Amino acid sequence: MTTGPWIKTTCAVALLGAVLTGCGRKGDLERPTVTPAPAGTAQEAAPAAPVKERSFILDGLLE
Repeated sequence: MTTGPWIKTTCAVALLGAVLTGCGRKGDLERPTVTPAPAGTAQEAAPAAPVKERSFILDGLLE
């Protein structure tokens, strides 16, 4: 194989990686014109229940 196809393949893979990375950007959840909810909403009134710690199959490697 000559150098030309290697350069084209490398550039294509780099471009594909850049495009796929850009597609994964997480945008804002609200439109910029929406004002945030006031601090005294019902969400803050109820405390969140504690989440039970679940084990993962690879946790033994970290201990």
